[in-house]
Amino acid sequence: MSVIRKLLIQGIRSFDPQNQDIIEFYTPLTIIVGQNGCGKTTIIECLKYITTGELPPNSKGGAFIHDPKLVGENEVKAQVKLRFYNISQRSMTCVRSMLLTQKKATVTQKTLEGALSFDGTATQDKVSISSRCADLDAMLPEQLGVSKAVLENVIFCHQEESNWPLSEPATLKKRFDEIFAATRYTKALDSIKTIRKNQAVEIRVSRGELKHLEEKKTKSERVRTEYEKSTVSIHKYRERIEDIQQQEALVASQIEALAGQLQEFMSLQTTLEGLQMNLDQKIASYQELEANTNVLDVSNEELERVRADITKQIESQESDIQNKRDERDSLQKKIEQLQSKTNETLSEIGRLRAAQDSLDTKIAGRAGTVSELCVTFSISVESGTDQEQQANECTRALELLLTTAKDERKSMRQQAEDKERTLQSDVDAKQAEIYSFNNAAEVSDKQTAANVQQIHNLKRKRESMQVDDAKRTLLEDELAKEVKQLELAREKDTGDVYQESAKKKRMELAGVIDEIEQLNAEIKHNNRQADTRAKLALKKKDLEDRNRQWDSLVSTAGLSDYSNNGADFASERERTAAISDAIAKKKQAINDNLSKAKEAHDVLANSKLRLKLAQQSFDEQAKDVAEKDERIRKVCDVAQFDATLADTQSEMHELMEEAGQWKSVSSMYTAYIKKIENDHACPVCQRGWSNKDDEGKIVNKLKIDYTSAPTELIKVEGEIRDCQRRLDTLTNLKSAVRDVSEWNKSGKTDLEAQVRELTSKEGQASADADDIDCESVVFSTELEDMVEHLAKSKELMELEESRQELQRQVAGYERELQATGSTKTIDELQAQVANCQAQESTIRRELDQLSKDHILQQKEIGFRQDSIRKIQGQMDQFTRQANESESILQRIAELELANTANETEAKEARVQAEKLGPQLMQAQKRLSETRSDARTNESRVDQHVRDLMQGRDRLQLMADEIEQTRTRLRCEPGSEYADRLEMATAERDKLHEQTLLSSQQLAAAVTVLQESDRIGAKLVAQQRETVDNIRLRANHAEQERIRGELKAAQESQARLESQLSQIYEDENDDGEVEEETDGNLIGVIPRKRRHGPGGSLAQGAAKRRGGGGARLQQRREILNAKLSELTGSRAGLQGEVKQLEDQARRLTHELATDYKDIDMLYVRQLVQCKTEELANTDLETYGRALDSAIMRYHSLKMQDINKIIRELWINTYQGNDIDTIEIRSEMDGARNIRSHNYRVVMVKGGHAIDMRGRCSA
Repeated sequence: MSVIRKLLIQGIRSFDPQNQDIIEFYTPLTIIVGQNGCGKTTIIECLKYITTGELPPNSKGGAFIHDPKLVGENEVKAQVKLRFYNISQRSMTCVRSMLLTQKKATVTQKTLEGALSFDGTATQDKVSISSRCADLDAMLPEQLGVSKAVLENVIFCHQEESNWPLSEPATLKKRFDEIFAATRYTKALDSIKTIRKNQAVEIRVSRGELKHLEEKKTKSERVRTEYEKSTVSIHKYRERIEDIQQQEALVASQIEALAGQLQEFMSLQTTLEGLQMNLDQKIASYQELEANTNVLDVSNEELERVRADITKQIESQESDIQNKRDERDSLQKKIEQLQSKTNETLSEIGRLRAAQDSLDTKIAGRAGTVSELCVTFSISVESGTDQEQQANECTRALELLLTTAKDERKSMRQQAEDKERTLQSDVDAKQAEIYSFNNAAEVSDKQTAANVQQIHNLKRKRESMQVDDAKRTLLEDELAKEVKQLELAREKDTGDVYQESAKKKRMELAGVIDEIEQLNAEIKHNNRQADTRAKLALKKKDLEDRNRQWDSLVSTAGLSDYSNNGADFASERERTAAISDAIAKKKQAINDNLSKAKEAHDVLANSKLRLKLAQQSFDEQAKDVAEKDERIRKVCDVAQFDATLADTQSEMHELMEEAGQWKSVSSMYTAYIKKIENDHACPVCQRGWSNKDDEGKIVNKLKIDYTSAPTELIKVEGEIRDCQRRLDTLTNLKSAVRDVSEWNKSGKTDLEAQVRELTSKEGQASADADDIDCESVVFSTELEDMVEHLAKSKELMELEESRQELQRQVAGYERELQATGSTKTIDELQAQVANCQAQESTIRRELDQLSKDHILQQKEIGFRQDSIRKIQGQMDQFTRQANESESILQRIAELELANTANETEAKEARVQAEKLGPQLMQAQKRLSETRSDARTNESRVDQHVRDLMQGRDRLQLMADEIEQTRTRLRCEPGSEYADRLEMATAERDKLHEQTLLSSQQLAAAVTVLQESDRIGAKLVAQQRETVDNIRLRANHAEQERIRGELKAAQESQARLESQLSQIYEDENDDGEVEEETDGNLIGVIPRKRRHGPGGSLAQGAAKRRGGGGARLQQRREILNAKLSELTGSRAGLQGEVKQLEDQARRLTHELATDYKDIDMLYVRQLVQCKTEELANTDLETYGRALDSAIMRYHSLKMQDINKIIRELWINTYQGNDIDTIEIRSEMDGARNIRSHNYRVVMVKGGHAIDMRGRCSA
């Protein structure tokens, strides 16, 4: 069994953190007795903390540790040390430490490193384990052999938690589970229930998964059937595709043979048509260019030389114009800089004029203030002197008046204190006399009441005395029986321990009674020194009041920030001087900061003005560019303007060429129709027709094409007009595009950079101004705090002097009392008497308790002894009755005489106290009036001092502001100007002249630049005219070259047509039979008619060839139609194959992914589902068994506990309203959801009643 030996406590609750208190525990029992608040509960809390590591209830935030404020420290270290024998009877020591840190507004609790050590023995060394290496909370209960739950809830249960048996059933069950060490089994039961619940969910999920896998298994079988069908269909379709591919190869070879024959013919025809069309275009372009150009009659060499000269002149003119533009831009920039400097100078002039006006106003204001102060405080200054000297004289006079007023206030305060001290002494003397008389009356009243009670008791005792002989005989017989029983009981008596303990208590009681008598004697002696003691008590009370005021003022926030070069001040007078110096320095810092703020706000205004001008310029240019950009975007995008212009010009050229083609088609078809009607033969191959119908068809076809040509020409001309309008619009937008490009390239960036720079400067200036303003506010707040601290410091200085004076007076009274006797007051002595009486009562209760314990241990002996004493008393009563009755009567008479004397003394004392009452009231009234007059006079003088200080400070502040303004207006030493205002005005005039000169130069440069632009435009027109002449001559040379190539191409075409006609006549019969066969196989393939000049030319050329190239073309189209039909059939079959292959791939993918291993997964899921169902059933069976075992275990434990409770209740409880109490453990709810219901009941007559809610403990 483990045994607790000693407990050390330091710094816990009321235990002193500087001393170590050691408590030693004795065997078999240690009783802790003490007054309220002495620390009895703290010992139990420390035992619980050292053994379990748990803090007491409601002790968060450091409440368990001694308060640092009570010892005047910032940190308090607390320690608890326990020495005990473990279950192996080895000595061990456990130490736990904590640290409580007091901050400004909060406290912080920290647990320090603990240690558990095995003390050394003869055979074993000392072993120590740190809390960093092991869990002391778990090791201590193991070494003690008691669980943590028993330590917390039974052995070291806190008094605030001692009624836990009456708590809620759930809380009660949790505590019993912890005490019975059944928590792990209940947790296991809860875990089983949780697992079963989770498994039930998993089983439902597994069943759903099994059903899902079964459905997928059925689907996979259908997918395999579809895959087999698709594979068979793919094989059949591929065989048909191979047959069609063979037919396609045969037709393709025939088409390739025809293509070679037709390619040469069509190539010549295309070349001929292209040359003719190109010639027509050149002619039309030449005519249009000739109509719009002034033709020059010079040679080509001369024309080239003229163009080169004009080009050089234009380049030279452009360089000259660019130089003039640079000069213009430079002058504009210079003017802007001069205007900016002028604006800055004007701002500076405005600021300086405002400063000059402010200086005059301040000087006038100071003069008015001087006059006002002179009138207010009756100060005289010399009228002939200047204002500066008058202000200095007024300041000196104010300083002199302030010194005089302070001396007067100090003298007045000293006189008031002396007078008040005299009156207070008179009041104290009267109060001491009244208290002495009242105390004597109260002592007499108490003695009288005690005597009355004693008389009453004596009378009752005498009345109870009666003589009865029959009763006396019965008592003698009963006494003989009791004596015999007592002798038997004494043989078993062992009361030595009780006698020894009772003896000690009686000796202790005698000591306490002696101490009470000594204190009463000292009280009588002190009554003769009531006057001095009353004065001492009042002075101590005043000193305590001053100390409380001192502590309150010293704790003012900010006073501790002042130091004497890092050290504390020797006195409050030094602190006051230091704060005054700090205030003067802070005022100087505020004045300097005001000057900085003025300069910063001036810079900010200038920056805002420059930023506004730059932003306006940027907005105007951006608006102009936006309008131009909008005009451009209505036509095209700016970035695509050059490409759009080039495309439009190219489109115009193409449309002109197309118009020329339509014009040539119209004339060519007219010539063809006339030639056919006149010659009745093809105008190309000169072959005739077999009948008139063929000739008519050809003529009608040419007339239809001829009729549509003018319509197409009109459409093309309309497109030419639209294109020309777009081209004109783009040409007019060239300058706008150039401006937008320059703006996007550099103009916008430069202006944005300028705006950003100005914005940055404006933001920096604003930030500087805001920082200075914030600094000013901080300085003002600090100055206000310093002024408040100065007032507090002065008040502390006065308190310090009064405290010193009170301490001297208290020391004097104490020396006087020490010379004549005790220094304690009557209240202190009476408090000690009360404490001793309480100790006496406590000791008597302890004696009674020892007697009760002895009676309980020797119940039979005590009962017999009481019976014998009672019988002997009754028998002796008969013999003593007469003598005792006489003595009682004598005692009653003595007590009545004493009461009469006490009443007389009390009455006389009260009469004396009542006589002194009016005198005390008069003395108090005089004291109150004296204090009121002193406060009134002191307030008047303080107000006068404050007025003088305010006037002096106003003059000093005005003088500082005037000097700062003058300094700001002065020029640097050696300047040629009288002041800065004159210098700024001269600078403004100089800048104005420079701006006017630059403006004149700019106007001249702009005029020259306009003249250069006019000359450049004239040279560009000459250059354009020269280039148009060169282009005209090049066009004419190109026409001659095309005519030669056209003639050679026509001769080659005639020879090729003759050869193709001969080849077609040889193969005519075979071609017709093949065409009929192909028509039966393929059918008629309709051809789309091409519209436009190209298609019409091809069809006319084919008809002109009279069946040569046209028949080859027709045969190729038939073969192409047949090939297309075969290709379509093959493509359809390939599409079917592709769909079947996609379907097969999809089915294969599904079998490989969605239905992969579906049969195996189905079987596996089926096995898993069945296994989980069996496991869930087993868990349910095990849970029921564990639940039943826990219930049985609780029932057995409760039976043991209730048995112990019943025995203790019968032996201790003396009432008859309750037979016993029990803790019931019952089951609530259905079988599957039932729970334990713990409750404490009281049993009476076999009926159980809940104690919760009916009793407190």
